[in-house]
Amino acid sequence: MLTWRRLSQPGTENAAMRCVVDENGNFVFISPAVGWALGMDVAALIAKPSRPVLDIISAHDGKHHSLDSYDVESGFYEVALLRQERDPLILQARLDRIDGPLGKKYTVIWLDPDNRLKRQKNDDFGQTARDFATFVIDNQKKFEEKTAEPEIKPEIDCISKADDGELRYFLNLTSDLLGVYRRDGSFVRVNPSFNRVLGYSDAELKQFPFIDLIFPEDREAVQSVMQKMLGAPPALETRVDFESRARCKDGNVRWLKWVHKAAGEHVYIVGLDVTDIKQHEAELYRREEQLSEAQKIGSMGHWYWEVGRAEMEMSDQIYAIFGVEKFKFSPTVDNVNALLLKRDLGKIYRSFQRALVRKKDYELEFRLRRPKGGIRFIHCEGRCKVNPKTGQVEALFGIMQDITERTIHERALREAKEAAETAYASKTRFLANMSHELRTPLNAIIGFSEMIQRQLLGPVGNARYLEYIGGIRESGEHLLDMINDILDMSKIEIGKYELYLEEINVGKIIRLAVHMIEGRAHEAQVHLITEDLPDDIQTVADRRALMQILLNLLSNAVKFTNAGGSVEIKCQCELGGVAIVVSDTGIGIPKDKIGVVTMPFEQLASELTRKHEGSGLGLAITKDLIELHGGTLEIESEPGIGTSVTVLLPKKIPEHKHAKVNA
Repeated sequence: MLTWRRLSQPGTENAAMRCVVDENGNFVFISPAVGWALGMDVAALIAKPSRPVLDIISAHDGKHHSLDSYDVESGFYEVALLRQERDPLILQARLDRIDGPLGKKYTVIWLDPDNRLKRQKNDDFGQTARDFATFVIDNQKKFEEKTAEPEIKPEIDCISKADDGELRYFLNLTSDLLGVYRRDGSFVRVNPSFNRVLGYSDAELKQFPFIDLIFPEDREAVQSVMQKMLGAPPALETRVDFESRARCKDGNVRWLKWVHKAAGEHVYIVGLDVTDIKQHEAELYRREEQLSEAQKIGSMGHWYWEVGRAEMEMSDQIYAIFGVEKFKFSPTVDNVNALLLKRDLGKIYRSFQRALVRKKDYELEFRLRRPKGGIRFIHCEGRCKVNPKTGQVEALFGIMQDITERTIHERALREAKEAAETAYASKTRFLANMSHELRTPLNAIIGFSEMIQRQLLGPVGNARYLEYIGGIRESGEHLLDMINDILDMSKIEIGKYELYLEEINVGKIIRLAVHMIEGRAHEAQVHLITEDLPDDIQTVADRRALMQILLNLLSNAVKFTNAGGSVEIKCQCELGGVAIVVSDTGIGIPKDKIGVVTMPFEQLASELTRKHEGSGLGLAITKDLIELHGGTLEIESEPGIGTSVTVLLPKKIPEHKHAKVNA
């Protein structure tokens, strides 16, 4: 809720533009800032009609209103200050209609040059207006009552107007608030700074005691302090010092540091305006709170140590990191060292010594044991404070951050990665060993079945045996192909696949691969298109690997193309290398599966693909072989339309520790 005190924050002085108008449209109160804007004396406007100098020119409905009309509701308006011999000054304003004492109505006007009040959506402007108007009306009532009574005390005499010789000039030069009041609190005289800061004239100060200047919430404490001074014998000079808020005439609040000294029948006072200091302290406190909260979020604190001193300075968060209570733990170097793990002390000592000698920033990590148990991992970053006169490091300072959770998480990730790599390597070694063990009997099975199928040692008695022997041979060859694929993948994964590089005519090797796949394409009734294959494109590659790449791509294209479809292969120079494109009119690949088909042992789970046998390693091996050459593989496909695979091999093969160049 917006309070009257919030609208009177320190630092505003008499700049607030406020008015109070009674139900007849006459000014009851007008702040000095409004008088300055109008170019008129504020005192001359009190009890005078507001319409000649202040007019509401628009409201929510866009119609013109007058302050003395009862249809002006509380809300935001545009107000024109009708200045003398100048153009009107248009300002945003907040108007609040309130009920005052004895059933009278008042309008409180807050002129808002910066249009800030509208942004205070949740503020209770009505309550604020009532508080402020009550304060203004009470002061007006006191003034009227005082002026009606016969005054038996001597007139208050502002020191700026008194004929006190040289003293007058000295007192007028100071910005401190100087004044004299009687023991009953009534003022005798004040200097111009007193009038200027608090906004009251000499005649107004005469109407109330000093204690009425004190902000209501501070009044009880100030009265208690002042009573010690006023209760002492008049012959005994006593002095009290205190800070309090003072309420200015225009409703603003100022922080003042007071010195009161009682001597005889009078009290002599000096006031120092510390509003700006309080404002800076409040801002500093706010920033410290923000820094503290940020440090809590980051589990971080700051520290400072002067070289040679036993004690060091630490922020609250450092105590929390160390697991100690601030008021029970003395932050000495020895006490801090007692918390650190002994094996880390040497590392810390060496880092600090290097910083002192080299005068450079430093950072390190160490561990500590909290008094209640538990090891914490700490990251420390420090800076050196160098004395500009001596050039020596006079202090070290920096931050400490608790990185325990991060360290434990990183360690767990590292262990999981190592375990996965170990398991993967074990699997690869197992597959490689198993493949070697299986190849020997499979070669024997394939060789003997081929001899029987060809009847090299004589005719077979039953023709059905020849059919069975053919099935045995085909199954053995298929199983051997799968084992060879697994063995090749294992070699690639463990980095033992060697490339034997030589200059190759790309067109010739493509024709050879097409010739090897023609029989399978003829059986599947798939048309192979090899038009316009160039004969002059050369590249450096491993002949066996390039042939395997071409056979894998062509066989896949034929395998997944229905009867009557076609497979086309092209070759051309592109991007400083060689581009080989294999396109088919087959079943295609869904977009969300294109990134999966090049992974090991992956097959598309559809009715069409499951009709074809395979290890699921063909495209994975192809991709790895291409990347060993420093090339790239790109797949474009659309289900039911076909697939296009582009292989781009660079003109120059990157250096590889597993590559050898054939002479």
